[in-house]
Amino acid sequence: MAKNVGEYDEMRIKLRLIELRDSGQPIIIDGQELHIQSVKMGEEFSSLPIGTNLTALSDAAIEKLAKSVGASKAPTGAKADVCINDVGYSVKSHRSAPPALVNHTPRWGWKRICDSLQVDITPLDEIVAEYFRLRSAGTIGEDIGNNNPLSPFAHHKNYLRPILNYFLFTGTGVGDSKYPANYVLDCADPYDVSTWKLYDHTNYLDLVWDRLVFSMRNKGFNPKYTRANELWKNAACSLWAHRFDGSIKGSLHVRAR
Repeated sequence: MAKNVGEYDEMRIKLRLIELRDSGQPIIIDGQELHIQSVKMGEEFSSLPIGTNLTALSDAAIEKLAKSVGASKAPTGAKADVCINDVGYSVKSHRSAPPALVNHTPRWGWKRICDSLQVDITPLDEIVAEYFRLRSAGTIGEDIGNNNPLSPFAHHKNYLRPILNYFLFTGTGVGDSKYPANYVLDCADPYDVSTWKLYDHTNYLDLVWDRLVFSMRNKGFNPKYTRANELWKNAACSLWAHRFDGSIKGSLHVRAR
């Protein structure tokens, strides 16, 4: 079973896209006309049974229907949730808590991305060092939002944009996703196309910037992880590894409120 509203709404939006594809009628999203000819994730999604009324279906029925037509939740590691006309779209629902933009990634993952983008990681090292200085002084806690004037991240949007866009659209600290996204499909109502908006790498970060929360956490450095000691000693990670409350914090996590 799906676990949260966002996962159910992802399936609802995919099922609505199947309806729109099969209707043959163009739709308007953000003033742009779109003729939906293909809706898939690897394989083309099947048509819905004749007479299906999506708005009348329970969460369990939505999940069962989505599975039957091949429109279940996107695979782990995918940045796109669905491909429309062979273009990847990341689906965001207003009715769910936003997922993490960056999920507990040690410095080596950020370094890999910076190297691939030809972005110098030194400014990020300095930002993280300032975060730890403020945290050590008790000026900020583990979480620091960009709406807080003390945030060491808040004034570096232009520098961070290509790096965070990579996490949003292209991949993770480990590598490129098999299913990258070109657009974010932002939906207030999963069934009402008039509430859908499109964003891309030029403007989505601007939409969420003031709601971003940065934190350094111990995931990957906790003793229960087998590579904890190696990560602490690894030169690619040690600059960001600091001990707080009896555990090493070395993974940068970014989420939206």
